[in-house]
Amino acid sequence: MARRQTVTPLLTGTFILRANSGAGTIVLGLLLAHMVTISSQRITSVQVGLLPVAFYISELTLAPFMGGLSDRWGRHKFLLLGPVFGLIQAGLLFFTPIRQPLPYLLCLQVIAGISGAVTVPAVLGYLADITVHDQSRRVRVMSLYELVTSGGIAVGTVLGGLLWDWFGRLSFVLLAVSYLLVIWCMWLSPIAHQIVSREKVAETAQRYLIILRTPRLLAFLPAWLCISALVGIWLSSQLTFILSTPVRYSHQLLMGSMSGPGGGRLLSLVLGGIVLFFSLCLLFWAFFLQKIPRLRLMFTSIIGVYLACIALFGLNHRSPDNPTMIYVWLPLLLIGIFAETSFAPAALAYLADISEGAAKDRGMVMGLYSIFLGLGQILGNGLGGMFAHRFGFDGLIYLTALLALVALLSLLWLFGKEKKYVEAVD
Repeated sequence: MARRQTVTPLLTGTFILRANSGAGTIVLGLLLAHMVTISSQRITSVQVGLLPVAFYISELTLAPFMGGLSDRWGRHKFLLLGPVFGLIQAGLLFFTPIRQPLPYLLCLQVIAGISGAVTVPAVLGYLADITVHDQSRRVRVMSLYELVTSGGIAVGTVLGGLLWDWFGRLSFVLLAVSYLLVIWCMWLSPIAHQIVSREKVAETAQRYLIILRTPRLLAFLPAWLCISALVGIWLSSQLTFILSTPVRYSHQLLMGSMSGPGGGRLLSLVLGGIVLFFSLCLLFWAFFLQKIPRLRLMFTSIIGVYLACIALFGLNHRSPDNPTMIYVWLPLLLIGIFAETSFAPAALAYLADISEGAAKDRGMVMGLYSIFLGLGQILGNGLGGMFAHRFGFDGLIYLTALLALVALLSLLWLFGKEKKYVEAVD
């Protein structure tokens, strides 16, 4: 039996990469909130929501091309190139101007999007290549990928607030330097065997269109889009801005609840703790995912989303005179988070299964992860900014419930397609 190739260096690099992303999101949100307090200019939730929109527009535009190029030129080159763009973007954030920062930050978000477009399809294609002959290992590896992704974001979320309190703008310099560790980890990753596409561009493009019209894929993508939008709502600078802004709503306790001195530290601890719990849930699914049908797990995750919505609404509107209700809403929130964490690893494993029918185009197929993650983030951040501007923290809850409903309908459609596919194969 051939010796298994290790994925440890790549997963370690991904962890550091996501930690940088999580910390950068927190520091950027705190920087913008700080600018509101020291200058006369007004920065709104809608403007903050535009920043991740710019990031994901650039990522989703370039991801299919970069994934296709990794199919032709080899993925290892792209694993090294992606973090270089991240290093440049983090370093330039240090020079963010106080006056009219939005145009400057939008340009830097485009650079960050290029980094993601280069890195993510190559990483997922690499993991699919390296697990092509071991389906149980594939499920574990994809779950571990989601684990290091969310775990890195958790660590970065905790560090982000601390870095801001300790170093202020210098935090961006430290984040830029840490990208050198990412490049080193990617360089240590062994070369994976992949089927390299040598066809003409026109033939490849025609094959791409055939893949995109796959019935199971078409039914799956709306659910993936909506769940990705939820990530855009809850894991972006938008949430940081809402919790730390000096603007408060009298009937919503969570609005501006972490503003003022020491707010960055408190924000990091709370959000970091939640994302850390998210990571532990993914660790559970990494070992039990293969025992449960993937579609069933996706349905379970939608139930978890609605439980989390109920809990967040209760926390936001609890009576200050009755603090005991927090012991009802917090456990319900954790149960909801536990259930909803099953979606991402199940969806990634499902996408990798679909890619088996297009081994030469695995990078492009796995690049769909970036495309629809990006589209979802644009949708979540864009609509999230408008809903938050109109309804405050409640707006994020309303939008989450609406997107979960669309995802549920998509999964019901996918269930019918999957049943027909299994019958045809049998």
